[in-house]
Amino acid sequence: MRNLTDEEHRFIEDMGQAMVGWGIARGTGRIYGYLLLRAEPAGLDQIAGDLEVGKSSVSVGARQLVSLGLARSSGERGSRRVFYEALYTLEAIFAARNAQANDLLARLSQGALAATTDEGRERLREMADLLRDFMTQGPELLRLLRERRRAT
Repeated sequence: MRNLTDEEHRFIEDMGQAMVGWGIARGTGRIYGYLLLRAEPAGLDQIAGDLEVGKSSVSVGARQLVSLGLARSSGERGSRRVFYEALYTLEAIFAARNAQANDLLARLSQGALAATTDEGRERLREMADLLRDFMTQGPELLRLLRERRRAT
């Protein structure tokens, strides 16, 4: 166990609160913030101790981060211990958000069909089309930005 700085605590708390807006439990967001600050993977005991939370809630939260594509787990040879580390790619974050974006896209499309005026129907269709385009072109934009950064 290590003592976290005030800045680290603030970041971890803020990340937990930010992820609540994504529909992710605050505790899971706190674990993600903690993992983002670490230079190496951490085991459940260490995460629970440093965050001063129960090991079972860390286990649930860490598995949720893995299922969302925000973290990965690895085992230790000859042991049942599992270690977790954050994935440092925007693609992982966008993939985690895509489930909500897909749901919004479905609702906008549904609204376009349900709208009783041409104006309402067109506005909802345009929103759905823009969101669909953004979701499709987002990964390509990230690739182009990375290439540009490497070239400079």
